[in-house]
This record gives sequence, structure tokens and C-alpha cells, in this order.
Amino acid sequence: MLPQLLRFQSTLTKESITQQRFKDSMARIGSQAMILTSSMNNKTSHASFRGLTLSSVSSLSLKPKPLVQFNLQVPSFTSEALHKYKHFAIHLLKPNMVSTRLARTFSKGAMVHDSSGEIVPTRPFEDLVEEKHYRTYKLSSSDLVIPILKNAERVFVCEAMEVFKVGDHEIWVGEIQDILTNGGDQSVDGGVLYCNRKFHVLGDQIT
Repeated sequence: MLPQLLRFQSTLTKESITQQRFKDSMARIGSQAMILTSSMNNKTSHASFRGLTLSSVSSLSLKPKPLVQFNLQVPSFTSEALHKYKHFAIHLLKPNMVSTRLARTFSKGAMVHDSSGEIVPTRPFEDLVEEKHYRTYKLSSSDLVIPILKNAERVFVCEAMEVFKVGDHEIWVGEIQDILTNGGDQSVDGGVLYCNRKFHVLGDQIT
């Protein structure tokens, strides 16, 4: 006797694949919440440093160079900084409440100014204190610095290699220049996981 087959309900019509159905379905997929910070000129006010929360970071290649990829929605002030300065840091966050607050802060995006209608960038570093919440990583032979968040397990310091425009997003490829570790802890905490529009920690091992 043939085993019973699982039947998936289908409601396909010409109009069935809506943006909301797509978003709701993708929300079921767990992903890593990571924060990207962009390099800026050292003379820039630190309150104006750029950064955003990503859920699309993945390993792309090991040879001949270690590469990562991610995508971000445009227009974006962080994207403008990436195009201009070419260097950035991607943070694997510690799985704690500090990280979830940071992830929400860095995910707010640009805002429309009420009085003028002008689109203005958010300032995720405005309430962060240097040496307490972050430090600056100086790029050799340049005036560029990258803000490095202290509540991170590891930080991938990257140089932009390629960027592609697809729909309303950009797909970025970055070459790893350095990997910073936070202390000598070798435990694997799994970072901050994002699923069903909420933050989670790594669960039990299956096998």
C-alpha cells in the first residue's frame, strides 16, 4: 500500500501571490539578525555614522578569497555610504536583550520630516557612547573608520567587491579583510535569530 502523501493546500490564481502572502510566508523562515555599520571619514560626527540591521547575510565563497553577501532595500543612506566609502563591518550579535534593542534601533530606516516632507536618515549612533557601546576601527592608510559594536561575538570587517541592483534591493558582495573576536570565549551561542517577526535564541540540537 502506498504511503499517504502530504497534500499542500493551494489557492493559486492569477492574483494569489500578493506581497503580503509572500512576506507572511518568508517570515516563517528563521534567519540571523546581524548589524552592518559603514565606514565613514574620521572627521564625520559619530552621531552620523550609518548602519542597519540585516537578515540576509550568508557565506558566498571561500576560495580564492573569503566572501560574504547580503542585500538591502534602496533608497538607503547606508547604501550611499557603502558606495562612497567601500568598507563596512558585519556584527554577529550576542543573544541577549542588548542585541535585540540594537537590532530594532538599526532597523528603523529613514524617516520623513513632518514639516518639510524631507527624507532624513535615522541616527542609530546618536544615543550610543563611544568606548562604552562601540569603538572605532581605523582602516590602514586612510582616514576612514568603522564603528564596531561591543555587544558582538564576532565582527567581519569587509571591503565592498561587487554590487547588483535587483528590484528594489541591492545585492552586495564583500571581501573579508579581518575578523574580530570579542574575548576568548569559544562557546557557540548562535547569535540572534529572527523568525515570525520576533527574536529568538538557538534551541536544542536535533542531531
